[in-house]
Amino acid sequence: MTTALPPAVTAEKAVSELDGLADLAAALRCHTTRPGLLITLAPDLDDNARASVNLCNGVDRIDLGPSLLTSDAQVLYGVLAHEIAHHALDHGDGIIRRYRARAAQAALLGGLALNLPTLAVLALAVLVIGVHLVDARRSRLQEYDADAHAVRLLDAAGLPGRRIMAAALADLPTEPAAHRFGGWVFGWHPTARARRRTLATGRPARRLWWALIWQHTPHHNITRPVLAPEVHR
Repeated sequence: MTTALPPAVTAEKAVSELDGLADLAAALRCHTTRPGLLITLAPDLDDNARASVNLCNGVDRIDLGPSLLTSDAQVLYGVLAHEIAHHALDHGDGIIRRYRARAAQAALLGGLALNLPTLAVLALAVLVIGVHLVDARRSRLQEYDADAHAVRLLDAAGLPGRRIMAAALADLPTEPAAHRFGGWVFGWHPTARARRRTLATGRPARRLWWALIWQHTPHHNITRPVLAPEVHR
């Protein structure tokens, strides 16, 4: 595990928080079908986090920004539950989804280099934009689904899931006005306000019927275990 910490994070606090995170991660992961989990501190993330899967060995990984260790415990636990939910819902990008946007962009560049007819180039440009919009919407829906599933995972672990996730989402910074008033259509994340509103409703984010093919919510398998006492704080 990477141990590089910003000056604001003392070694004692880091050890205390990481011990609690290890217990919580174990309690949450037992409700998923994933085989294992690697959690690291990534100084470049600051107060953000990301979930990824190593395509070579299939290991689930969560990178946490060290500044999260100075956050309120509910925020830290909510972020961890959200990232674990991404893994539980199998949101990792596959080979096709990972490279289809690049393939469309390469086709457009190739068309420009080969001096294809204007209509052909315009068609490729529309393809690039369309692929990006589809992928961006899928990513935004996955964020909503991960928020909702994180609540279920935390509840199953004996913690107040909705309260923890509400605290984590309340801690999100407000996006620029341009993003809130339309720019989000091209973004990979919904606005913080939209995520808070969707969580408060307790209902899945609205989507077209065909979009349900990528919604995986195996909440029917969740049971409630006993969580280590030190996580309750």
